[in-house]
Amino acid sequence: MSSDFSSRLLPCITVLIFMCWIFVTNVSRQPGHLAVVQFLAAATVILLATVWVVWHYRKFNQTIPIRWIMITAVLLRFVSLCGLPLFEDDYYRYMWDGYQTITTNDPYTLAPAVFFDREDYPEIFDSVLSLINYPEIATVYGPVTQWIFALGYLIQPAAIWPLQLMAGVADVCVIILLYKLGAGRALLFYAWSPLVLKEFSLTAHPDIYAILAMMLGIYLVKKNQLWLAGIALALGFGAKVFAVLALPYVLSQRWSLRYWRILCGGFLLTIILITFSFGTVTVWTPEGLQAMADSWLFNSALYLLLLEILPFQSIKLLLLGIFAGFVLLTCLTALHKSRRETLNSQPQPEQASTMWQESSFVFRGDWVFMIFLMALPVVNAWYVAWLLPFATLYPRFWSWGMSYFCLLSYFTGANLGHTDQGSLDLPVTIVAIEYLAVVGLTILAAIVSQFYPSYKPFTRL
Repeated sequence: MSSDFSSRLLPCITVLIFMCWIFVTNVSRQPGHLAVVQFLAAATVILLATVWVVWHYRKFNQTIPIRWIMITAVLLRFVSLCGLPLFEDDYYRYMWDGYQTITTNDPYTLAPAVFFDREDYPEIFDSVLSLINYPEIATVYGPVTQWIFALGYLIQPAAIWPLQLMAGVADVCVIILLYKLGAGRALLFYAWSPLVLKEFSLTAHPDIYAILAMMLGIYLVKKNQLWLAGIALALGFGAKVFAVLALPYVLSQRWSLRYWRILCGGFLLTIILITFSFGTVTVWTPEGLQAMADSWLFNSALYLLLLEILPFQSIKLLLLGIFAGFVLLTCLTALHKSRRETLNSQPQPEQASTMWQESSFVFRGDWVFMIFLMALPVVNAWYVAWLLPFATLYPRFWSWGMSYFCLLSYFTGANLGHTDQGSLDLPVTIVAIEYLAVVGLTILAAIVSQFYPSYKPFTRL
């Protein structure tokens, strides 16, 4: 039965996946008031079909062919080039920042609004400039992403397809790293994920470069390439600040001054070189990031609950303080365990040079990033993608459920065709459904596992 599924039904399901994604790319070029519903319907079909495939291979204890996963992943991301960013207008900023980086090497000083009454820029950017959101803010993106935007400008100015192509390539590289890190059948979840496909190869969100650099750093740590790992983690931080959360966990895995010195040396040297290339430290605190952290609120369940009893800034300090305590506690625990193991092992001198070759490093980034997201006042759908590489390595129902239900956050007034002042607001009902659905799915999986011992929802899929 299993071979019949692989030879006949798997190709049919794959065709269905491609039909759904082609439908999404067509919707992206002809958006309407029903675009969110159409996208969610296609995403539902893709997710259910993927669950069926993974569940079947799990039932027969077989591995999904990696060639099939890689080929379909590449082709799906190639299909994305036929579409346009969906439910997003951030890409106008990407194109403008790329132009500014190439021509001035400084996208951080002058806001796009400064150029509204000027004509000293290429005419091709007229429509781009007029469609940038929050034009009074210079930029929100880090220095490494500015280099990516600049490369897109060099390939073709004021065009989105180069950025979609580069994001798709980076995403495929993440899949390769996940395979090398030991991802099992759940790798298909990532390769076919509607959230991943939509946010990266279709919408070209630069978060994928931070994810790639972070996963590369973790892979290099496992391979004992510590200097290169430090460089990779620094590049991830330069792409998006969330990637720096991997650093304390990486450092806490070894009780060794040499280990810390090499990793931190590569990290700090790269940070210095990045800063020097732009000539200013403001690349690490862009104006847009400051504005976003100061007052923006979107799709955050805990903030909406606590605003009834606490002011916004107090909630932010409380939740981020709890998260910082969580990071400190878990890192100190790992460091204490590493110190105890190091003292007990006492390697011989001839073993000292190879003692890190077989690394058992474990970074539960799914939990870390989920708790981090709960502490943030803004939880955009693509933020959930931060934890999906770890959800692939440690597949759980709650994490992949979140990757689906977070798509409900696109039911904003703007995406539904509303033009009033609150068009970017997300109904509280949607936020409640989004988070309660994940909690309910997790509880249901736990209950079912009690009645059916052979059903193990908390093991590898």
